[in-house]
Amino acid sequence: MRPYAQSNKGFNYILTVIDVLSKYAWAFPLKIKSGSDVTAALSKIFREDKRYEKGYTPNWSTEIFHFAKVQRTNPATYLLRDYRGEPIVGGFYEYELQRVSNPNVYLVEKVLCKRGSEVYVKWLGMDNSHNSWINKADVL
Repeated sequence: MRPYAQSNKGFNYILTVIDVLSKYAWAFPLKIKSGSDVTAALSKIFREDKRYEKGYTPNWSTEIFHFAKVQRTNPATYLLRDYRGEPIVGGFYEYELQRVSNPNVYLVEKVLCKRGSEVYVKWLGMDNSHNSWINKADVL
């Protein structure tokens, strides 16, 4: 492409990216093959392509669950229940679960109301049905 750079607005290279799963291809013209230009072109691909969700955004829950039953499948799956004993729909593989170091510590998203020595709190990662009154001294 070098001989044609004058007629191509100074672009000397074409960065070609092919998604091996969907066989979708992108082509971006580059003036020089520097790391910063290639990085900028790749970030433009990832920013403009809305087909896939971002893998680096957190997609987990801060709610703590307990094992209800271990199903003997290959690989093993776990049935869970929340702190009120209500079952969680579906089974989960072991690699989808994470052990908690402090299972009795919950994060407060917002203090909704105060009443004497108690506060009404919304728990982080839980819906409004889990809101509860707790002692003010228990909130750090």
